[in-house]
Amino acid sequence: MPDTASPGRLSTIASAALLGGTIFTLAYLFSNNHLFAGIAITLIVCHILMRWRHVRTNAKVLLLLAALSGALLVLTGGDPGSLALAASRALYLPALLAVMAILRVAAMRSNIVSTAAHFVVDQPPSRRFALLASGSHIFGILLNLGGLQLLLGIALAERDRAAPSPDIAEVQGRRITNAVLRGFAATILWSPVGLAINMLIPLMPTLGYVSYLPYGLGLMVVFFALGWVFDRLERRPRRTFTPSPHKGAGLAMAALLGLLLAITGLSALAEAVVGIPMRAAILIVIPAMAVIWVLLTEGRPFSGNLKSLARDGFRALPDSTSEICLIGASAFLGLTVVEMLPAEKLRMLIEHVSIGPGVIACIIILLMTLVSQLGLSPMIGALLCSGAIISSGIDMPELMLMLALMCGWSGSMLLSPFASTLAIATGMIGKSPRDVGLRWNGPFILTYYVIVMTALLIAGAML
Repeated sequence: MPDTASPGRLSTIASAALLGGTIFTLAYLFSNNHLFAGIAITLIVCHILMRWRHVRTNAKVLLLLAALSGALLVLTGGDPGSLALAASRALYLPALLAVMAILRVAAMRSNIVSTAAHFVVDQPPSRRFALLASGSHIFGILLNLGGLQLLLGIALAERDRAAPSPDIAEVQGRRITNAVLRGFAATILWSPVGLAINMLIPLMPTLGYVSYLPYGLGLMVVFFALGWVFDRLERRPRRTFTPSPHKGAGLAMAALLGLLLAITGLSALAEAVVGIPMRAAILIVIPAMAVIWVLLTEGRPFSGNLKSLARDGFRALPDSTSEICLIGASAFLGLTVVEMLPAEKLRMLIEHVSIGPGVIACIIILLMTLVSQLGLSPMIGALLCSGAIISSGIDMPELMLMLALMCGWSGSMLLSPFASTLAIATGMIGKSPRDVGLRWNGPFILTYYVIVMTALLIAGAML
């Protein structure tokens, strides 16, 4: 029977389905009732199907592959309970993307984001990397890929306006792009609202976000410091630069940083003090902070502002369908393939060749980077590596495993020609993925890998 609903009405129903799926996901996290998980999965799948013709081709292909992997798991004698567990674990990511869409709408409604973006762009070369990378990091956590596009777009437009010659514009474009990409990639290492953390931490029984956080932040500091060193080694044109005054820029940056710290701190506090699982707390804290942000930045009338936030956020949900499909399908595909791996044979192989946890960690980093060059998502690579290690019972500290996965994931984001970050940057800068990835960031990532792998080898030898 043909669908008689208008596109606008169908989009509204799809938004309602996604919002309902998010609410039932939250109920599932609190109760562990699989009925709630089943309802949430049904609603999110309905949302995707209602928006099917707007979903990108790569997301459609990945969703079909995920469905095929689930069918194959059952046909090969896999436990149906494993299929349900994979679906319930993948379920969280669409819900997280939905609440992040509401936060993104709230943040973009004020002039604060634009003020902060122009401030970090309009800086002399000596300060540009630090501020661009830091700005990209904050925007990336709060606005996801939208933050990357916003900051890089403003920076490149400013370069085109002010560069005195094509040679200088070329050098500036390279340094700007590298700074923005490196700041964004570093979000993987610790962000409490990031897909990497929220997909991998639940797979590790003895490792929680709070216990991982100091190490993730340490890895981020190494990433930033090394990025700054490589930026200083870049060729720099000799020219004077006087930044323009930006009224309220300091307050704008402080407000965005405060929003980020509030989301992280309140979510961690809810888990530590009240006992609410951090993944559930995040789904509550993010919309609450979006409301508080609007109340603090838009003034009166409060009721009218909240109504418009609800309306704009609801209308923005369908824009995330391709991302929800892509991320959810990647997670489900990785989790189901893990269930089909010969865990016992893997354990026996590693025991036979007698390699320690430090060497395994280094292999994971290199393997994730290699398969990302072949088109496999870092999420799938991380799930396969972590699932193989955990399910086979290999004696490897979960913290060491997590650091290896985070290192490989963050590096792959800057090297893989299939990464969405690289696709955005190459489209805006007009360079090939090989130029921006391997040529511009290859030496930086290689050095980063050497430092991290050396530390992991030393830690492994001390166990």
